[in-house]
Amino acid sequence: MLVCFDSNLNIMKLDGVMVSLHCHHYNCGLVKALEEIEEINAVDIFVRAAAEEFYLNFNNYILSLGKDKTDRDKLEAATELYRFMGFGRLDFSQLNESGGRAWADSSYYVVGWLAKYGRRRRPVCHLTRGFLAGILAAIYGGTVGKYRVEEDHCMITGCDRCEFTVSVNK
Repeated sequence: MLVCFDSNLNIMKLDGVMVSLHCHHYNCGLVKALEEIEEINAVDIFVRAAAEEFYLNFNNYILSLGKDKTDRDKLEAATELYRFMGFGRLDFSQLNESGGRAWADSSYYVVGWLAKYGRRRRPVCHLTRGFLAGILAAIYGGTVGKYRVEEDHCMITGCDRCEFTVSVNK
């Protein structure tokens, strides 16, 4: 992955795509605010927006990887991208076009949430759900809404790892 920073314009790009970095105060505060909105399901909107963004950018990234890459190569590139962006480590070894299970043994949102608010009883890795849905749609084809991702267990609740179930929407 190629990271470029233009100090004159204060712009950072990752493989040619402009990126923005925020601290855990901002990101966890945003999640907290979205969860507190009672009139709409803002968390699902957040997950969908993340899926759309990762789908678009990872689709372009796949094109730059070359057409000879296998789906497993693309999944490995996705895990590297996730780790490189500082979100944590994901294990995609049990995922395929039909869905499956994914795990994280580290999570930016869990660490950030614990530092800012402390432990809680509900999962917090909504961005990861969107990431998984978006990159799987980019790898296996289809629309952003093709995959549904649920976080079954989250380290924020005291579990050893975050666990996600991925299914294909019918």
